[in-house]
Amino acid sequence: MSEQRPTPQPALDTQKVQTFAFKMLGDITAAYMGTLSMVADRLGLFKVLAESGSASVTEFAKHARINERYAREWLSAMACHGYITYDERSQCFSLPPEHAFCLVNPDSPFYLTSLIPMAQAYWTNVDLLTDAFQHGGGVPQERFGTEWRCGFERFSRTAFRNNLAQEWIPAMPEVEAKLRAGGTVADIGSGNGQALIFLAQGYPQARLVGYDNYAPAVESANANAKAAGLADRLRYEVCDVTQGIPSTYDLITTFDVVHDMPRPRPALQMIRRALTPGGTYFVQEFNFSSNLQENINHPFGIGAFGYAASVNYCMTQALAVGGEGIGTCMGEEKMREMVKEAGFSHFRRLDFPNNPFNLFYEIRA
Repeated sequence: MSEQRPTPQPALDTQKVQTFAFKMLGDITAAYMGTLSMVADRLGLFKVLAESGSASVTEFAKHARINERYAREWLSAMACHGYITYDERSQCFSLPPEHAFCLVNPDSPFYLTSLIPMAQAYWTNVDLLTDAFQHGGGVPQERFGTEWRCGFERFSRTAFRNNLAQEWIPAMPEVEAKLRAGGTVADIGSGNGQALIFLAQGYPQARLVGYDNYAPAVESANANAKAAGLADRLRYEVCDVTQGIPSTYDLITTFDVVHDMPRPRPALQMIRRALTPGGTYFVQEFNFSSNLQENINHPFGIGAFGYAASVNYCMTQALAVGGEGIGTCMGEEKMREMVKEAGFSHFRRLDFPNNPFNLFYEIRA
């Protein structure tokens, strides 16, 4: 028997090895920084620094009411990571206003701090996710918890506050006219209810209802409507829309929902049936493609974010209940396919230059 020779290994480009190793280290660092950012979110540390203007370690610890040793290490880490700045001469730290716009201002269209606490649920569910990789299925929605839902509520709220009644609806003049005249609206997958709250404030004559199949979210949404003084004309109900949608509506909306739906095809059919004659279905989705190469070449470099969000939540919670599991990177092509299959005949993409992170569609029967 002849001796088997080992397969020759390709020569390594050590520069490429080093470049990739430091990329990995950067990713690992970002994961470690996540816990520091979560603590900052819980204790309001970014806000304290923004309000301080410039502060030494001792001043910051005093204003933030935290232990000075932890303050020094946190400030140092954030300075090295580029979130805050450090002046060597004065030995003071500060938060640039552009960074505060993303980290501190909850009404900013670029407020992203809300995404940070959502990561905790992903790590908590990693054992279930590993099992799903091996045996199929997924991680059920109830495993993501209140902190995840509140984080997503904070994240989505900014776009609704800044754009929904000011830009998105006015881009559809017929829809806006109906809402000003007291038209009816149903939001599918309404979550904690933020979209309809801002829509109700922008169109005081409209009558609105939100439907979601997750009871804890519906409970939170009704509490939010009451707190906003809108409970008299805005309500939320538990409803599996694949089994039918109560009544008919001039406007039906889904905001970052279709790609999450376990069974989007029957849901879209029911949405079409629930539109009044001449009614409109308005869709917001993430700005990704169903084509991998297009996401690799994504103009904002966020393709990996889309797939990671899909595996951690969007796809997995749908597969957990035996759903289709379309996932976050659905794209316009897939949406057009399902809309046509559901019997819609009109599909128009709406482009809003100030919102490059989403895709918007005006759809009618």
